[in-house]
Amino acid sequence: MSGLSGGDYVTQQIRALAQAVRREGAGGVGTRSFQLAEHLAAEGGVHRGDILTATATLLAMTAWCDGEAEAARRFAELAGEHDEESRELVTHLLRLESGADQGWLPEEQAEALLEYARRARRGDLATRVRALTGARRGRHRRAD
Repeated sequence: MSGLSGGDYVTQQIRALAQAVRREGAGGVGTRSFQLAEHLAAEGGVHRGDILTATATLLAMTAWCDGEAEAARRFAELAGEHDEESRELVTHLLRLESGADQGWLPEEQAEALLEYARRARRGDLATRVRALTGARRGRHRRAD
């Protein structure tokens, strides 16, 4: 989401989208979430496919966590309808956020993220991956 401006308006729209996803994931159709995602694509400088894929994926995850398997399936199918680059970005971002929550990344995921960051010219992602992997290596070094 490197295209997002730091303005208060865009930040408010992102928060509104997050709230809509939490409300609409369980059994809903995601109408408000997708409207806000479309708005962010138009006004916030986010690639449309990226934000729609991320929104559908997060709706699927919310529905799944709420025990709504059918809604989760529908949202996952919607996420899969967007371009491969958007799906790859969302997968990497989810891995990165999950790793950040845990405080580390499996080596295979870290390498895949760094390769993606290089290909996509996303220095922001590479920096976050290195921060996570560097912190872990520093704590687990063997004494010689």
